[in-house]
Amino acid sequence: MKKILLLSLLVLIGCTKGDPSSNDSASQEIEMVVLMAYAGEGGWIRFSKAHKGRPQFMIVRPPGSEITVDALAAEGYYFDKWSNESTANPIIFTLNSDMEITAFFKQTK
Repeated sequence: MKKILLLSLLVLIGCTKGDPSSNDSASQEIEMVVLMAYAGEGGWIRFSKAHKGRPQFMIVRPPGSEITVDALAAEGYYFDKWSNESTANPIIFTLNSDMEITAFFKQTK
């Protein structure tokens, strides 16, 4: 019984050796920024050609990430502009802070 108690105490001491709060890499927070993207009526958006269009999405990336977002018009609609007034499609920008963007579409006449 004494051997088991002694062994348990040694394991406990070995597991708690060192101050985990002094580990710089474990105590550093990783900064991330968020993009919320939306599609107005008449279309979809996507952030990768590998994905299907969807009405909205959220992506989380480190600051400074280059982001590409496509606007895909539904039948009977065309892409008009982004909420930041850009008419580029796809739109490419550097995500430095949290951001929202919306694609607007208009009906063809």
